[in-house]
Amino acid sequence: RQSTRRGGHFPRALRASRFPWMSIARQERLLWTTLGLAFGAASYVNLRRSLWSSTSALADKFPSPPPPQPPLPADEPVFGATAKNGIRRAWNAGVDRVFGDLVKFLKDRQL
Repeated sequence: RQSTRRGGHFPRALRASRFPWMSIARQERLLWTTLGLAFGAASYVNLRRSLWSSTSALADKFPSPPPPQPPLPADEPVFGATAKNGIRRAWNAGVDRVFGDLVKFLKDRQL
């Protein structure tokens, strides 16, 4: 039995648009964009799964890393007394070089 309504003998899917406010070209763009995004997302997930599984298989072939080294004792200083004295001397010489003229100027004015 055929309908005598608008559209005649075409099935409902072909007769009526799901989005009557959109042109057919826009509906096509929306369809292919959606399909492209779905295919891209599926490809991305598949690629990540294969990369993780291949990395895991490769990691299983190698021995485990050695255990971490124990930390250095906190009692031992990183720099000895001579290194610290050298750093102090260099710092003081730098300060004298930078601010020496200012100190002399202020001393002459008795400030």
